[in-house]
Amino acid sequence: FCAAGSLSGAEPDISSAMPSPLAWDFKTFLGKTAERDRMASLRRVQHGTASNINILLRYNQVSMPIEDLWNQIVRAKNASDYVFKEISVPKLTPSEASKCRKLCEQNVCKCYGTNWACPPGVGNLGDCMTQIRMYKHAAVIYHRSEVNMKDQDGLKRLSGILQNLLRDFRNLLKENGYPSMCLADGGCNYCGACAYPKECKFPDQRVGSISAYGIMLMEYLEDNGIEFRFEDGYATFYGLVFYNEKDEIAVA
Repeated sequence: FCAAGSLSGAEPDISSAMPSPLAWDFKTFLGKTAERDRMASLRRVQHGTASNINILLRYNQVSMPIEDLWNQIVRAKNASDYVFKEISVPKLTPSEASKCRKLCEQNVCKCYGTNWACPPGVGNLGDCMTQIRMYKHAAVIYHRSEVNMKDQDGLKRLSGILQNLLRDFRNLLKENGYPSMCLADGGCNYCGACAYPKECKFPDQRVGSISAYGIMLMEYLEDNGIEFRFEDGYATFYGLVFYNEKDEIAVA
């Protein structure tokens, strides 16, 4: 993910940060059909990520405030040590977002060009920025863990736990009528090994990369009063949730 810092040299070319003529079909993204929702629920059951609460809320059509929905996830998944905080939507600029994409291209995380949640598969920067701007509300979910930073399998496991919580939360939001999307550190790990560049098998369960969407995480969190730091022996994993209230119309 992107931390603080700037790149030396000339200002990056931001032409790729402009929306393309073939922009994402946001109506499709925000308004799925009932049949597709039903199939998504069945897939989640098959993958072991759907809780009884998700199913009960869906079929009884119970509507709940967003924080109450998160608390349902916390109780169902024993996730009381994860912090949930509502924050502002990031004010993205093409220049800063392009710098973040340049960091992606350095491929320190080894996800660039291998995952649909990361560049270039995630789409051009302009379209990603447009998606973020469609939402009026945001929240961060994070967890600080004691880890051996050399234990890559352990780090992936902790990242996967957070991504699964984000998926369950986003699915529950959608089932209660909240348009939403989630981002996290690194590439999407829903399938284990991503099918990229072949077609994504489960686009409804994909969790995008924070960096790929041009968000400088350190600055963004600190602007919202959340300390961001690197610690020996500890790692903090972050997830972002963007959403609209049910009666709000998304306008990019």
